[in-house]
Amino acid sequence: MPSIANTVYYALVVAWGASLYQLVLKDLFTTTFGVGRVIQSIDEFPYTCRRVEHPKLQACEDIWLDNEGRTLYAACAGTESRLAWNQAMKKLNVTGRRPGGSELLALDIDDPGVDGLFNLRAIKPAGYAGAIGDDTLDLLGFDAQILDGNTIQFYFVNERPPIGAFNNVIDASKSGTNATVEVFEMRKGEDQMHHLRTVWSPEVWTPNRVAALGGGDGAFLVTNDHSVKVGLRRELDYFIGGGNVAYCDGNGDCHAAYNGDEEDETAPAKSIDEPKYRALLNRALEFIPKAKLKFPNGLTKGFDGLIYVPSTIDGQIRVLTLNPDKTLRLIDTIHVGMPIDNISPDANGDLYAAAFPSLYQSGKGFADPVGEIAPVTIWRVRKTVDAGLGGVRSVDYRVEKVLEDKESKVLSGSTTVRHDVKTGRLFISAAVHPFLVVCEPQ
Repeated sequence: MPSIANTVYYALVVAWGASLYQLVLKDLFTTTFGVGRVIQSIDEFPYTCRRVEHPKLQACEDIWLDNEGRTLYAACAGTESRLAWNQAMKKLNVTGRRPGGSELLALDIDDPGVDGLFNLRAIKPAGYAGAIGDDTLDLLGFDAQILDGNTIQFYFVNERPPIGAFNNVIDASKSGTNATVEVFEMRKGEDQMHHLRTVWSPEVWTPNRVAALGGGDGAFLVTNDHSVKVGLRRELDYFIGGGNVAYCDGNGDCHAAYNGDEEDETAPAKSIDEPKYRALLNRALEFIPKAKLKFPNGLTKGFDGLIYVPSTIDGQIRVLTLNPDKTLRLIDTIHVGMPIDNISPDANGDLYAAAFPSLYQSGKGFADPVGEIAPVTIWRVRKTVDAGLGGVRSVDYRVEKVLEDKESKVLSGSTTVRHDVKTGRLFISAAVHPFLVVCEPQ
């Protein structure tokens, strides 16, 4: 008969192994990599989609729709440049950046024109010197807000190169990018945006996307998608979590607002009756990776005032509220079930998200956007509020698949989707691939 010590030892091993599988490996297999997931063909959905291709419309990681002005804005870096320079993808070859940098492009969504390019035009930056005085931008995610009906304020993640002595660009492989958030302003209908300020902070190290908070004070939130810029700890983020959401006020003062710590509670072991052995088991469970944020990606502020933060690893959208002390508190979690990139609200307040049903294949497609496919799923998240008995309100979220493209017949590597409520069209962009996609409802 085994001794009580051996029994506890084997119980600890089994509990640790089972917990490791439940907390880490199971999610990696099923949610992150989609083992066993059935992916549908785009032909099964009621949309007619086409690619909008132009040399300028390459690697448009993020897009923003001015519903009233009927204009779509796209932040585009160029495919070859993105393959060389993008910290989120561990691409840190400074010399591979596109000459002239990224561009903000504007498209008139109700006027495709004879060429189908929607009167494509560039919005030129003015008053911005850039990291080395050449006014170059390296754009990733961004957000915008309309101030007075005619003025738009943009908040851009700018992945600047690191600068050494004598203002020279240096190797970024060991230091990462020297990222900032750049704030610009423009009048609708103009082709120039004016630089207002640069926000640099040690609290913003791997920024992915910005969420402007409104209110006229210039405050915003930004996701740091990894725990550090480079190194081994960064590689472990996919397993043990890392990254956070930072808050920055209008003066450029930033602080950590949320990193998932309140989700770090491990349930006490109840399978062992003896208190001292239960304590030992709980002690062993402390060494199991905790459920911190895992690749927090393209966050947004919903029309309900809440903050929605998607994960590219665990397939969840965390619903947060802003506290008076400018930190964030978790109030709900939406389980989508696959890696998510950017999420964006439409004019009705519904959230649209681009996701990766096969992360392994998506990774191949991001590395070789011409030779490999990168399947895409588009989700809609609709918030429902029911008044129950006694006036108690019940909040729920309905997650619906809108579109999926298993073979990448049209969609490939898509990272952002914007839904035009007026026409029902979907405008879809991609971080690396050289085109936008427009989908018309049938």
